[in-house]
Amino acid sequence: MLGILKALRTTVSHLPRKSLTVQYPEVREELPERSRGLFKVVVDVTSDEARCRACTLCETNCPVQVIRVDYRDKYHLPALDQASLARDRLAEQGAVDLSLLRPIIDDHLESGTGLAAVLQRIQDAYRYLPRVALQRLSLETGVSLSQIYGTASFSDRFRLAPPAAHVISVCRGTTCYAAGAPLVAQALREALGIDADGTTADGLVALRSVDCLGVCGPAPVVRVDDRVHVAVTPERAHALVRELRAAEGVT
Repeated sequence: MLGILKALRTTVSHLPRKSLTVQYPEVREELPERSRGLFKVVVDVTSDEARCRACTLCETNCPVQVIRVDYRDKYHLPALDQASLARDRLAEQGAVDLSLLRPIIDDHLESGTGLAAVLQRIQDAYRYLPRVALQRLSLETGVSLSQIYGTASFSDRFRLAPPAAHVISVCRGTTCYAAGAPLVAQALREALGIDADGTTADGLVALRSVDCLGVCGPAPVVRVDDRVHVAVTPERAHALVRELRAAEGVT
């Protein structure tokens, strides 16, 4: 009873006072530019539930420190050794002369050219986009590596792997398709030993399907590098691969 009376007295004594709302100060750590825009989600295929990738930026920059990231993985997958993966990927591409990259980055920093234009110049210099060159571009420009790869993978004009020595293109236009282009493409895949459009294991030949080669008369049409072959049959497709390998001294 005595406690109730004391609480009531305290409450009554506070009634005339002016209520004040205390607000937490807006204190945020300044993020480096390359760390911005990293919020991504992954989807659990079993429940179709989206969850973040636990980069911990929300936790470290919360002004009132009320966010805690749960690091537990319900799939119990082993942690990836990102350093080893990066070394293996760089080793697969071999030595890259970064001196070719210097004028491209200097011109970008001076004139402010767009990212796509910079990537096109890098590809013109190396014939593809080497991983080590993209890492150097990220370090010197402050653009995140994820944003660079997002731009490079958006358009099919950019190549993230060294191109093949020879490219065979099969027209899949209406005329060529009706004349048997799918059979020719299947014959080329069999001759090259690949399941779909791609590059052979030795990097010698790449197979591509294109919408039109500009020759719609004697279909189907196949282009080997810069040479166009018309009225190609599956048997002729096998012969084209044999001739190409023989010219390179490959059996």
